[in-house]
Amino acid sequence: MLGYQRQDSPLTLAEGLEEYYLAHPGLKRGETLSADARAFFERHDAVHVVYGCDTTLPQEAIVKLASFFGTTEGLKVMEGYRLYDSLDIYRQLRLADILATLARVPVLVPRTIWRCRRQAKPWPWDDFDDGLDTPLAALRAKYGLRVAA
Repeated sequence: MLGYQRQDSPLTLAEGLEEYYLAHPGLKRGETLSADARAFFERHDAVHVVYGCDTTLPQEAIVKLASFFGTTEGLKVMEGYRLYDSLDIYRQLRLADILATLARVPVLVPRTIWRCRRQAKPWPWDDFDDGLDTPLAALRAKYGLRVAA
């Protein structure tokens, strides 16, 4: 388990993002993306960190659900998942991984939605820069977030 995945992590959001990127060097980032995709993935990656998720397909599903039900953006997040760069990721998924994740859906979906509904307030999808220097434990307490791991 990485440091950002612990509920009581003392890492700041910026440090958690750095750890997340180091642990997942193959992520799409930077200048290779369109401006819209770059903005979307920066926000998406912050959700990974504040909810303590890795990049396995079940945890990607948690991030998607948490983005819909636990952030200020709500279902408007779908626009980012429709970008070419996002669709390219879906094309690389293996059927076995998709089927294994679908088997977990009866638990994963209601648990994630339930946790999002119990948050103190939604995570700020577009405006989390003020929290970059704040420890993850404090951010999770402020927003009532529970890590998925």
